[in-house]
Amino acid sequence: MPKFPLAGALLALTLAPLAQAEPVSIDGVGLTRDVPCQGQDVEITGSANHIRLTGTCGAVTVYGSDHQVSLEQGGALSVSGIQNQVTAGRVERLEVDTAKNRVQAALEGRAPNHALLEVSGADHNLELVFRGPVVATLSGADNLLRWSGSEPRIRVQGVDNRIEHQP
Repeated sequence: MPKFPLAGALLALTLAPLAQAEPVSIDGVGLTRDVPCQGQDVEITGSANHIRLTGTCGAVTVYGSDHQVSLEQGGALSVSGIQNQVTAGRVERLEVDTAKNRVQAALEGRAPNHALLEVSGADHNLELVFRGPVVATLSGADNLLRWSGSEPRIRVQGVDNRIEHQP
C-alpha cells in the first residue's frame, strides 16, 4: 500500500496540464498528414510537407520551405520561410516573414481586442478577410495585401508594397 497516495494523486494532476502544453511537432520532408489540433499549439518545420490541421488549434508555426498547410481555426499563425502556402479559416493574429509566402485567411478581432497582422520580408501574397477590429503593419518589399471585410488600421513602410481592397 502506498504511503502517500494523496501526494501521488496531486502530483499526477499537477503534471497532466504540463504534458498537454507540449506543442505538436511535425518535422520532415515531403510528409502528408491530417492532424487534429484539440486546442494544442502546432509547429511545422522542414520542407514540402502537406499538412491539414483540423479543429481548433492554439498557436500554429510554419517554418521552412514549400509547405502546404491548411487549418480550420487557431489563435495565432506564424509563417516564416520561403514559398509556403497556408490557408486558414480563422485566426486572431497573423505574422508572415522571410520571402514568397502565400497566405489566405480570415483575421478576426473581437472588440475591445484587435486582431493583429504583421508582415515583413519580401514578395508575400496575402488574401485576407478582416472581421472586427484589425491592426495591420506591412513592411519589407514587394508584398501584396488583398483584403476584404472590416476596414483595418494599416501602417505601411518599406518599398513597393501594395494594398488592394477587394469588394
